[in-house]
Amino acid sequence: MTEAVEYDVVVLGGGPAGENVVDRTRAAGLTTALVESELVGGECSYWACIPSKALLRPVLARADARRVPGLADSVRGPLDAEAVFAHRDYWTGHWKDDGQADWLDSIGAHLYRGHGRLYGTRKVAVTSPEGVHHVLSARYAVVVATGTRAVVPDLPGLAGAGPWTSREATSARQVPGRLLIVGGSVVAAEMATAWQALGSRVTVLVRGSGLLPRMEPFAGELVAEALTEAGAVVRTGVAVEAVVRDGPTGPVTVVLEGGELLEGDELLMATGRAPRTEDIGLDTVGLTPGDWIGVDESCRVPGHDWLYAVGDVNHRALLTHQGKYQARIAGAAIAARAA
Repeated sequence: MTEAVEYDVVVLGGGPAGENVVDRTRAAGLTTALVESELVGGECSYWACIPSKALLRPVLARADARRVPGLADSVRGPLDAEAVFAHRDYWTGHWKDDGQADWLDSIGAHLYRGHGRLYGTRKVAVTSPEGVHHVLSARYAVVVATGTRAVVPDLPGLAGAGPWTSREATSARQVPGRLLIVGGSVVAAEMATAWQALGSRVTVLVRGSGLLPRMEPFAGELVAEALTEAGAVVRTGVAVEAVVRDGPTGPVTVVLEGGELLEGDELLMATGRAPRTEDIGLDTVGLTPGDWIGVDESCRVPGHDWLYAVGDVNHRALLTHQGKYQARIAGAAIAARAA
């Protein structure tokens, strides 16, 4: 390890929540470092909110146009998938983060690219892709904003079947003829809507009684009705027991409880999120790797007056706009306590 570089605040994770902490602490005059292992902007910018909404925009615009007198007959044709993909790629910046990195530089924040881990009290160790090691120390606060990852259940045959997660579903470049989606989450609903409209024959398999179980029942019912009207198949009360794939690119078959077989060309697992905390050094500060991180009302971790957790990792609300809100609260609290 090199000699520690000191900042007032070190933020671990450069998604929307992490960026909002940086914005608040820099506005308060605190020196701030941001550590990011992938792309600045995080899941939302490249594999979630922005690409999913870019895929959905043409779908929803066409659906609205079909309800307008005089327009319905002129918008009956299929969507141009290549044009939709180009629209998505434009809004993701073609998976390049130059603009967001330039913004960090413009406000005087320091970006460290690499894998960051807590290294005891008020310290973060960073290993860059080139193998360069840094230790960053924080006078006032370290903020964990590492987000979540897709949960892929431990089903027989699934690991070797190359299933899609939300990342593949929002960045794929080919329309599968048949898409099987397991789960009733927001990801399942959005991707079923987008890929059905792009030409896939979509089947959604839900273990529970309906889509969107975290929301009011009527919301899931309305989405299921719309998907069914669009041509998708939504099945509830079904459980997947195993997955079989004929080679790396061949058809994929799911085995349902009771032995029924369903075949598709791709399989999307949309069965939940888990915190990205398994390898960020939580054990060095007395916390459990892989767990959600509990916080108080200012997003500070109880028992650690220097440690904060914002966004998905604290499990309060797994929504980007709520993560930004938490980040602004944490940033203001850090600045006030530093003063």
